Amino acid sequence: MASDKQRSCSSPIYCEGELLHLVQTAKIFNDSKTFVDMAMKHPVNETLEHFDRFMRKTDHKPTQREIGDFVYENFHTVGEMEDFYPRDWRAEPKFVKEVDDPIIRSFLTKLIAIWPQLARKISQHVFDRPDTFSLIPVPHAFIIPGGRFKEFYYWDSYWILKGLLLSDMKETAKGVLDNFIHMIITFGFIPNGGRIYYLSRSQPPVLSLMMKDYVKYTKDFSYLRQNVQYLGTELHFWLRRRVSKIVKGGEEYKLCHYDSESDSPRPESYLEDLETCFVYNTTEGQHECYTDLKSGAESGWDFSSRWLFEDNGDPSDDLAKISTRRNIPVDLNSFLYKSFKVMHYFHATLRQAADAKYWKDLAELWKYNIEKVLYSPEDGIWYDYDFKLDRHRKYFSASNFAPLWAEAMDDDVQKERGNNAVQYLKRHGILNYYGVPSTLFTSGLQWDFPNVWSPYQNMIIFGLERSGDEEAQEVAKILAHRWVQSNIKAFDENKVMFEKYSAHASGAFGGGGEYHIQAGFGWTNGAIMEIIDYYFRYKKRKHISLQD
Repeated sequence: MASDKQRSCSSPIYCEGELLHLVQTAKIFNDSKTFVDMAMKHPVNETLEHFDRFMRKTDHKPTQREIGDFVYENFHTVGEMEDFYPRDWRAEPKFVKEVDDPIIRSFLTKLIAIWPQLARKISQHVFDRPDTFSLIPVPHAFIIPGGRFKEFYYWDSYWILKGLLLSDMKETAKGVLDNFIHMIITFGFIPNGGRIYYLSRSQPPVLSLMMKDYVKYTKDFSYLRQNVQYLGTELHFWLRRRVSKIVKGGEEYKLCHYDSESDSPRPESYLEDLETCFVYNTTEGQHECYTDLKSGAESGWDFSSRWLFEDNGDPSDDLAKISTRRNIPVDLNSFLYKSFKVMHYFHATLRQAADAKYWKDLAELWKYNIEKVLYSPEDGIWYDYDFKLDRHRKYFSASNFAPLWAEAMDDDVQKERGNNAVQYLKRHGILNYYGVPSTLFTSGLQWDFPNVWSPYQNMIIFGLERSGDEEAQEVAKILAHRWVQSNIKAFDENKVMFEKYSAHASGAFGGGGEYHIQAGFGWTNGAIMEIIDYYFRYKKRKHISLQD
């Protein structure tokens, strides 16, 4: 229940309280995130004393200008992070030299030049006075997404790490992993991102998958042995705090859902959440709405019609109808299955038989439950499950293909599932678009039509490829070719990489949602490098060119 929920975090300034409410509702800044990313000029208690005096002086009715003056007298925007030049960065790593298409090789060189622009490290000021910053201090440098996202983010880092490893930036990649392990040791889980106001939610669990990529590239099994316990700690957070029991056909199944620990507005989107949830005329209703907004943010799909429900269960375009927690997401459980399988491999490799069996059994259980609860034999695809109405949400979504990418099925049906997925794509006309859109529902939200997001292009392409079905592999190649062309066209025209793109035209960037289109962009860069590595690197099995 909402009454059992916690505050966003322990800060009386950055997470909840009168000061936060006053500043955010005064609309001093165009983006609510601006204020909560500012540092205090004075210690916390002194800042609160200044605020009390300010409120008394203005008879608790300050004007917008007076509030703005107070903010600039007590907060500033400098001193929390420093630019960082990675020592392991090279302008043309081996990966680039093995791409023979000159257009793609030139594009890659420009992408790799972006890594130093996105590299940051925490300033010593944050370590010295951590209570006066919203930034979470971590020991090593990291790669930020870019734009308004000035700190590191959890699931973004999965695709960023792929790009770093392909760029032969092993030291930087290890630092990214070390930072997440530090957070697990400190908090018991990995928060959404590197700010204290993200401590009430996580993001899709990908650390074990990141470790697998790192170990595969570096063969550093001693590093794995030192840290494998923390990977287990993170996955147990999900198993303790996010499990739902679903009864279907008289049988009980366990799968996970998203669920924030807090029932207050998101500090970084404070005013937006107040306005969204204002339609509920009870405190309990508003708190439930805030929790579902934070739970939607935990999914990484903030926001999408996937989490919005009309009374009959159909998707909605009204953000106030958000009910994230009633949805059993197909992609979340695919991330978990793949992570459990990786953990079995880790412990088997380290000759830790009991732990290997534990994770193998859990992977088998999750695979079975995904099959029984989320797969639709009639449609040949997986769907989210609405456990309030006890039925599939039978709507197109890029997330529907996640189990194919995770290989969450028995080996003897994998080819069939790959071909079924192709037919599903064709039935919905997806091959007519320039990328697979998040959904086919037009809501104005950024994770709905026509927006196309890089991570899910990779998941769909590699899911089809690894299915072993010939038609699926041919479609994967078409999608990869089209997606690389679109990324290059957008970069040539705009000189930046974008957070999201449009399905309507090659090279068109996306829009919608709570903020303007962002450039940078960490996970887009890493994800497109993974596709180029597989399909356009001449030493790889699947070699194509833009001229094909």
